[in-house]
Amino acid sequence: MGPKMRMTEVLSVSQLSPHMKRIVLTGDALADFPEGKESAHVKAIFPDPNSGTNKPRLGMYIGFKKWMRSYTIRSFDKVSRSLTIDFAVNDHQGLASNWALNAKVGDFLGIAGPGDIKHADLAAQQHLFFGDITALPAIAATLEMLPKNATGHAYIQVPEQADIQQFSAPPGIDIHWLVTANKLTDEFLTGLKLCAKNLRETAIFIAAEASVVKQLKGHLNSHCQYDKSKLYASAYWNQKR
Repeated sequence: MGPKMRMTEVLSVSQLSPHMKRIVLTGDALADFPEGKESAHVKAIFPDPNSGTNKPRLGMYIGFKKWMRSYTIRSFDKVSRSLTIDFAVNDHQGLASNWALNAKVGDFLGIAGPGDIKHADLAAQQHLFFGDITALPAIAATLEMLPKNATGHAYIQVPEQADIQQFSAPPGIDIHWLVTANKLTDEFLTGLKLCAKNLRETAIFIAAEASVVKQLKGHLNSHCQYDKSKLYASAYWNQKR
């Protein structure tokens, strides 16, 4: 049996920045959606753009996975039954980004999940985050969950200055905005090299293109001491596809 699937409806759409769109979903199906899952993922289920309907088909059938993509829970309000998801847009085309670009109030989106939160240890002594704009919602949501006395660094790539976001992070977390259209920037590695080699008490979050994740994990394995149980590393996309 797969994860529970829910039909939701677009409540509001807002342009956070040139490359980020916020879509708030609602619906009675969210009545039993679990709380405290910010930064975890759901599988968003999109309608077939050639079907002539704005409603996705829910259920497990041959080929159903082609309409699903993983997205981060930015926030959830159980009282209002509102689920917020941020979409990276305007620098690529695809099923999800094209839907988000054209989404309007009253459109439908299926939701499956949620999964578990990704950051390995919210109470760790130190924290490190590395991610491009596709990981910005997960990093922002995680930073908002950290204790107020948390310390560390977050390296976040955004295509332009206007994409820098304001969110609530502990004052001890230094946020480094890497303003470049190049999601494969070496500035992630430069940031990691500036960190101490002893990272045994550090929770590390890496989410970017597959080759960047491989590069950073390679440096960790060759030059640092770290606890693998405190590492989350995921290829959010692959440039070869």
